[in-house]
Amino acid sequence: MWDPGAQVARARGVQSLRSLGEALREVGFTEKETVRALSAEDPAELLSNAAFYAVCSAERVPELLTSAAGVMVQLFVRNGGVPADLYARTVPIALRGLLAELELVAERDGTVTSEVSVSPGRSMYLLSDQLFRGDASITMAGRSTLVMPPHASSFELLDNLGAVEGRLLDVGCGCGILALALRESCSSVVGVDLNPRAVAYSQVNALVNGLDADFLPADLRSGLAVGDLADHLVFNSPTGPTHHAETEIGWMSAEHALTFVAAAMPAVLRPGGTARVLLIVEVPEGAGAVTELVRTWVPGERDVQVAELRGSPLAVSATALARGRLDPGCLMADGMAGAARLVDHLRERRIREVVPTLVTIREADPVRR
Repeated sequence: MWDPGAQVARARGVQSLRSLGEALREVGFTEKETVRALSAEDPAELLSNAAFYAVCSAERVPELLTSAAGVMVQLFVRNGGVPADLYARTVPIALRGLLAELELVAERDGTVTSEVSVSPGRSMYLLSDQLFRGDASITMAGRSTLVMPPHASSFELLDNLGAVEGRLLDVGCGCGILALALRESCSSVVGVDLNPRAVAYSQVNALVNGLDADFLPADLRSGLAVGDLADHLVFNSPTGPTHHAETEIGWMSAEHALTFVAAAMPAVLRPGGTARVLLIVEVPEGAGAVTELVRTWVPGERDVQVAELRGSPLAVSATALARGRLDPGCLMADGMAGAARLVDHLRERRIREVVPTLVTIREADPVRR
């Protein structure tokens, strides 16, 4: 398994990482080209169903291997192999040298394979662990400590945040997508994660994209200091339908996620600072309005705003559950079999609907009281 921490600890590794983004861009390995090459509807849909697209695009591999950009898609998005001689002919020597120096590819029995996934998106390149390997036959990886590629939920949160300025704290930073995407509008960004591997990947991605950001392993529940008090906190919470809970390390209920953030706010946010949390809320049958349900989860007299994102591809509507079929474009399940299992599970648990919500909590400002 690739070691991101080892690369950021080496001077040559740091230098190579700083050169990698531009080298990938020069060969045309972009978000737009990746979506086109795999005939995906959009970047979020591709990232949420990467294994599905890897299978469905197997017949297109010969076409992919005619260009350096296509070879990058094959290696780092489809996580497939490339004949070594073809790799040497197609990929510029400078890029091959960087990939070798960083140990991002390896040659075995005449085939070049990748050690990580690379997701082009939001004008960035984001390295992460591979969730699957293979071509027509997909082998899924275990998920205990893996660092996930960017997910559609990250895009959903970024698209609905609005203006974010000042000092930013990204909680549960994963591969660093939120902190890095928001870096230009903020005076400083700090990302924290329980998983040291995620912290190392975030440091790698900051270098690849030429962005100044701090990442450190931290558990806000322990009261660990994270530097100067932040103006904003963002948290793409690991919430959602609980049929995945037994296999997803770090999963929490929407209520738990919100109370966790509310409890941590005084220690990490300045007075008057705001926390923005993306929740995937399972709404039980018989419950009242989603907004009022969510507000009951925030203790104390805080200013709480709830935006229901019902048009999101992360939503499961009451209508869909009633008819027993997810809405077209829903990204909450992989394939038809996964969609059927999700619908059955939600019905068994008497869930009325699943509603993504963006919750904004403002920390009390004593001066204004």
